[in-house]
Amino acid sequence: MQWLIPVTMGLWALWTWSQEREQERLTRRARLAALYVNPFMSACEDLQSRIYNILELGGLRTLRKRYPDGAYAEELLYLIVRYFGWAAALSRYSPYSQDPVVIRLAEAVRDAFATTGAGFPVGPFNFFHPEQKALGKMVMSRMQGQHGIELDTISSYKFRERLARPALSNSQSVQQSLEALRNADVENLPGRNRLEKAQHHLVDLLHYLEDREGYRLFAGERKKCSRLRERSARNGSQRVPATDGFARPNRRARPSRTTVRQN
Repeated sequence: MQWLIPVTMGLWALWTWSQEREQERLTRRARLAALYVNPFMSACEDLQSRIYNILELGGLRTLRKRYPDGAYAEELLYLIVRYFGWAAALSRYSPYSQDPVVIRLAEAVRDAFATTGAGFPVGPFNFFHPEQKALGKMVMSRMQGQHGIELDTISSYKFRERLARPALSNSQSVQQSLEALRNADVENLPGRNRLEKAQHHLVDLLHYLEDREGYRLFAGERKKCSRLRERSARNGSQRVPATDGFARPNRRARPSRTTVRQN
Protein backbone atom coordinates (compact mmCIF):
# COMPACT_ATOMS: atom_id res chain seq x y z
CA MET A 1 0.00 0.00 0.00
CA GLN A 2 3.01 2.29 0.11
CA TRP A 3 2.43 3.10 -3.54
CA LEU A 4 -0.62 5.10 -2.46
CA ILE A 5 1.57 7.74 -0.86
CA PRO A 6 3.31 8.96 -4.06
CA VAL A 7 0.05 8.64 -6.01
CA THR A 8 -1.78 10.71 -3.44
CA MET A 9 0.99 13.30 -3.39
CA GLY A 10 0.94 13.45 -7.18
CA LEU A 11 -2.83 13.94 -7.28
CA TRP A 12 -2.57 16.63 -4.61
CA ALA A 13 0.14 18.44 -6.58
CA LEU A 14 -1.97 18.25 -9.74
CA TRP A 15 -5.04 19.59 -7.95
CA THR A 16 -3.00 22.39 -6.39
CA TRP A 17 -1.54 23.34 -9.76
CA SER A 18 -5.01 23.32 -11.32
CA GLN A 19 -6.38 25.57 -8.58
CA GLU A 20 -3.51 27.99 -8.97
CA ARG A 21 -4.02 28.18 -12.73
CA GLU A 22 -7.75 28.78 -12.24
CA GLN A 23 -7.06 31.53 -9.73
CA GLU A 24 -4.61 33.14 -12.12
CA ARG A 25 -7.22 32.98 -14.87
CA LEU A 26 -9.87 34.59 -12.66
CA THR A 27 -7.43 37.28 -11.54
CA ARG A 28 -6.48 38.06 -15.12
CA ARG A 29 -10.13 38.19 -16.18
CA ALA A 30 -11.00 40.52 -13.31
CA ARG A 31 -8.15 42.81 -14.34
CA LEU A 32 -9.30 42.85 -17.97
CA ALA A 33 -12.87 43.53 -16.87
CA ALA A 34 -11.72 46.47 -14.75
CA LEU A 35 -9.64 47.88 -17.60
CA TYR A 36 -12.03 47.39 -20.52
CA VAL A 37 -15.45 45.95 -19.64
CA ASN A 38 -16.38 48.35 -16.86
CA PRO A 39 -15.44 51.52 -18.83
CA PHE A 40 -17.25 50.18 -21.88
CA MET A 41 -20.43 49.51 -19.91
CA SER A 42 -20.20 52.98 -18.40
CA ALA A 43 -19.87 54.48 -21.89
CA CYS A 44 -22.92 52.50 -23.05
CA GLU A 45 -24.97 53.59 -20.04
CA ASP A 46 -24.08 57.26 -20.33
CA LEU A 47 -24.88 57.33 -24.05
CA GLN A 48 -28.17 55.43 -23.94
CA SER A 49 -29.36 57.41 -20.93
CA ARG A 50 -28.59 60.74 -22.57
CA ILE A 51 -30.32 59.71 -25.81
CA TYR A 52 -33.42 58.56 -23.91
CA ASN A 53 -33.52 61.74 -21.88
CA ILE A 54 -33.32 63.90 -24.98
CA LEU A 55 -35.80 61.98 -27.14
CA GLU A 56 -38.36 60.86 -24.56
CA LEU A 57 -38.20 63.31 -21.65
CA GLY A 58 -37.67 66.66 -23.30
CA GLY A 59 -34.07 66.76 -22.23
CA LEU A 60 -33.08 69.28 -24.89
CA ARG A 61 -35.10 71.98 -23.15
CA THR A 62 -33.37 71.28 -19.86
CA LEU A 63 -29.95 71.16 -21.48
CA ARG A 64 -30.49 74.43 -23.32
CA LYS A 65 -31.36 76.14 -20.04
CA ARG A 66 -28.33 74.64 -18.31
CA TYR A 67 -25.93 75.26 -21.22
CA PRO A 68 -27.12 78.35 -23.14
CA ASP A 69 -23.80 78.36 -25.01
CA GLY A 70 -24.71 75.07 -26.70
CA ALA A 71 -22.06 73.02 -24.92
CA TYR A 72 -24.57 70.20 -24.40
CA ALA A 73 -24.32 69.39 -28.12
CA GLU A 74 -20.58 68.87 -27.84
CA GLU A 75 -21.14 66.75 -24.75
CA LEU A 76 -23.51 64.34 -26.53
CA LEU A 77 -21.07 64.10 -29.42
CA TYR A 78 -18.37 63.27 -26.87
CA LEU A 79 -20.51 60.45 -25.45
CA ILE A 80 -20.98 59.01 -28.94
CA VAL A 81 -17.30 59.21 -29.77
CA ARG A 82 -16.34 57.77 -26.38
CA TYR A 83 -18.48 54.73 -27.18
CA PHE A 84 -16.59 54.25 -30.46
CA GLY A 85 -13.31 54.31 -28.57
CA TRP A 86 -14.25 51.83 -25.86
CA ALA A 87 -16.02 49.53 -28.34
CA ALA A 88 -12.74 49.16 -30.23
CA ALA A 89 -10.86 48.47 -26.98
CA LEU A 90 -13.44 45.92 -25.85
CA SER A 91 -13.26 43.99 -29.12
CA ARG A 92 -9.47 43.81 -28.93
CA TYR A 93 -8.49 43.37 -25.30
CA SER A 94 -11.45 42.19 -23.24
CA PRO A 95 -12.83 38.75 -22.31
CA TYR A 96 -15.66 39.47 -24.78
CA SER A 97 -13.43 39.82 -27.83
CA GLN A 98 -14.93 36.61 -29.27
CA ASP A 99 -18.38 36.68 -27.67
CA PRO A 100 -20.89 36.47 -30.57
CA VAL A 101 -23.66 38.35 -28.74
CA VAL A 102 -21.43 41.25 -27.74
CA ILE A 103 -19.92 41.40 -31.22
CA ARG A 104 -23.36 41.44 -32.85
CA LEU A 105 -24.85 44.10 -30.59
CA ALA A 106 -21.77 46.32 -30.51
CA GLU A 107 -21.66 46.24 -34.31
CA ALA A 108 -25.39 46.97 -34.42
CA VAL A 109 -24.78 50.19 -32.51
CA ARG A 110 -22.01 51.17 -34.90
CA ASP A 111 -24.21 50.28 -37.89
CA ALA A 112 -26.99 52.49 -36.55
CA PHE A 113 -24.67 55.46 -36.94
CA ALA A 114 -23.15 54.27 -40.23
CA THR A 115 -26.02 52.85 -42.29
CA THR A 116 -27.85 55.00 -44.81
CA GLY A 117 -31.15 54.27 -46.51
CA ALA A 118 -34.88 54.84 -46.09
CA GLY A 119 -35.42 56.74 -42.85
CA PHE A 120 -31.67 57.09 -42.33
CA PRO A 121 -30.43 59.76 -44.74
CA VAL A 122 -26.91 61.10 -44.78
CA GLY A 123 -26.75 63.88 -42.23
CA PRO A 124 -26.59 64.38 -38.46
CA PHE A 125 -25.30 61.45 -36.39
CA ASN A 126 -24.20 59.68 -39.57
CA PHE A 127 -20.63 58.47 -39.00
CA PHE A 128 -19.29 55.88 -41.42
CA HIS A 129 -17.10 53.15 -39.98
CA PRO A 130 -13.71 54.67 -40.96
CA GLU A 131 -14.68 57.96 -39.29
CA GLN A 132 -15.94 56.10 -36.23
CA LYS A 133 -12.55 54.46 -35.91
CA ALA A 134 -10.74 57.78 -36.29
CA LEU A 135 -12.99 59.56 -33.81
CA GLY A 136 -12.66 56.74 -31.30
CA LYS A 137 -8.88 56.92 -31.44
CA MET A 138 -9.04 60.68 -30.98
CA VAL A 139 -10.58 60.43 -27.51
CA MET A 140 -8.50 57.51 -26.23
CA SER A 141 -5.30 58.07 -24.32
CA ARG A 142 -2.60 55.82 -22.90
CA MET A 143 -1.25 56.05 -19.40
CA GLN A 144 1.07 54.13 -17.14
CA GLY A 145 -0.89 51.94 -14.75
CA GLN A 146 -0.31 49.21 -12.21
CA HIS A 147 0.00 46.57 -14.89
CA GLY A 148 1.76 48.61 -17.55
CA ILE A 149 0.22 50.80 -20.25
CA GLU A 150 -3.53 51.26 -19.77
CA LEU A 151 -6.23 52.98 -21.81
CA ASP A 152 -8.44 55.85 -20.73
CA THR A 153 -10.48 58.57 -22.41
CA ILE A 154 -9.73 62.26 -22.48
CA SER A 155 -12.13 64.55 -20.64
CA SER A 156 -15.11 66.17 -22.34
CA TYR A 157 -13.41 69.55 -21.80
CA LYS A 158 -10.34 68.47 -23.73
CA PHE A 159 -12.58 67.03 -26.44
CA ARG A 160 -14.26 70.43 -26.83
CA GLU A 161 -10.83 71.95 -27.43
CA ARG A 162 -10.09 69.37 -30.12
CA LEU A 163 -13.33 70.21 -31.93
CA ALA A 164 -11.60 73.37 -33.11
CA ARG A 165 -8.96 71.37 -34.97
CA PRO A 166 -9.37 71.11 -38.77
CA ALA A 167 -10.03 67.36 -38.65
CA LEU A 168 -13.22 67.98 -36.68
CA SER A 169 -14.14 71.52 -37.65
CA ASN A 170 -14.16 70.42 -41.31
CA SER A 171 -16.07 67.19 -40.68
CA GLN A 172 -19.57 67.40 -42.14
CA SER A 173 -20.91 64.66 -39.88
CA VAL A 174 -19.57 66.34 -36.76
CA GLN A 175 -20.77 69.83 -37.65
CA GLN A 176 -24.19 68.64 -38.86
CA SER A 177 -24.71 66.74 -35.61
CA LEU A 178 -23.79 69.76 -33.49
CA GLU A 179 -26.02 72.05 -35.53
CA ALA A 180 -29.00 69.69 -35.27
CA LEU A 181 -28.71 69.49 -31.50
CA ARG A 182 -28.39 73.24 -31.11
CA ASN A 183 -31.14 74.36 -33.47
CA ALA A 184 -33.76 71.64 -33.91
CA ASP A 185 -36.63 70.75 -31.62
CA VAL A 186 -36.72 67.18 -30.36
CA GLU A 187 -39.72 66.03 -32.44
CA ASN A 188 -38.08 67.18 -35.67
CA LEU A 189 -34.51 66.41 -34.68
CA PRO A 190 -32.66 65.31 -37.84
CA GLY A 191 -31.10 61.92 -37.35
CA ARG A 192 -33.51 61.02 -34.55
CA ASN A 193 -34.08 57.55 -36.02
CA ARG A 194 -30.35 56.83 -35.79
CA LEU A 195 -30.24 57.75 -32.13
CA GLU A 196 -33.34 55.65 -31.38
CA LYS A 197 -31.93 52.59 -33.09
CA ALA A 198 -28.55 52.95 -31.40
CA GLN A 199 -30.21 53.35 -27.99
CA HIS A 200 -32.23 50.14 -28.48
CA HIS A 201 -29.08 48.12 -29.16
CA LEU A 202 -27.23 49.79 -26.29
CA VAL A 203 -29.95 48.70 -23.87
CA ASP A 204 -29.80 45.10 -25.13
CA LEU A 205 -26.02 45.15 -24.90
CA LEU A 206 -26.06 46.46 -21.33
CA HIS A 207 -28.58 43.85 -20.21
CA TYR A 208 -26.46 41.06 -21.64
CA LEU A 209 -23.21 42.30 -20.13
CA GLU A 210 -24.80 42.95 -16.75
CA ASP A 211 -26.12 39.39 -16.67
CA ARG A 212 -22.71 38.01 -17.55
CA GLU A 213 -20.78 40.22 -15.13
CA GLY A 214 -23.24 39.71 -12.31
CA TYR A 215 -23.87 43.32 -11.32
CA ARG A 216 -26.05 46.26 -12.33
CA LEU A 217 -24.77 49.72 -13.03
CA PHE A 218 -27.84 51.43 -11.57
CA ALA A 219 -31.03 50.42 -9.84
CA GLY A 220 -34.36 51.05 -11.52
CA GLU A 221 -35.87 50.56 -14.93
CA ARG A 222 -34.03 51.04 -18.20
CA LYS A 223 -36.41 51.73 -21.08
CA LYS A 224 -36.06 52.00 -24.84
CA CYS A 225 -36.97 55.00 -26.94
CA SER A 226 -40.28 54.71 -28.75
CA ARG A 227 -40.11 54.09 -32.47
CA LEU A 228 -41.55 56.36 -35.14
CA ARG A 229 -44.64 54.20 -35.69
CA GLU A 230 -45.33 54.12 -31.95
CA ARG A 231 -45.15 57.90 -31.75
CA SER A 232 -47.47 58.19 -34.74
CA ALA A 233 -49.98 55.82 -33.15
CA ARG A 234 -50.13 57.88 -29.98
CA ASN A 235 -50.25 61.21 -31.82
CA GLY A 236 -51.99 63.73 -29.62
CA SER A 237 -51.58 61.66 -26.47
CA GLN A 238 -49.97 63.08 -23.38
CA ARG A 239 -46.21 62.79 -23.31
CA VAL A 240 -44.01 62.30 -20.28
CA PRO A 241 -43.13 65.78 -18.95
CA ALA A 242 -39.57 66.98 -18.98
CA THR A 243 -37.64 66.87 -15.75
CA ASP A 244 -36.34 70.03 -14.13
CA GLY A 245 -32.93 68.51 -13.56
CA PHE A 246 -30.95 66.31 -15.90
CA ALA A 247 -31.19 63.21 -13.72
CA ARG A 248 -30.79 59.72 -15.14
CA PRO A 249 -34.44 58.70 -15.56
CA ASN A 250 -33.80 55.76 -17.84
CA ARG A 251 -32.56 52.66 -16.23
CA ARG A 252 -33.26 48.98 -16.21
CA ALA A 253 -35.98 46.96 -17.84
CA ARG A 254 -36.23 43.19 -17.64
CA PRO A 255 -32.67 41.89 -18.20
CA SER A 256 -31.96 39.78 -21.23
CA ARG A 257 -30.38 36.36 -21.07
CA THR A 258 -28.05 34.59 -23.45
CA THR A 259 -30.46 35.29 -26.29
CA VAL A 260 -30.88 39.00 -26.91
CA ARG A 261 -33.64 40.33 -29.11
CA GLN A 262 -32.36 41.97 -32.24
CA ASN A 263 -33.98 45.28 -33.04
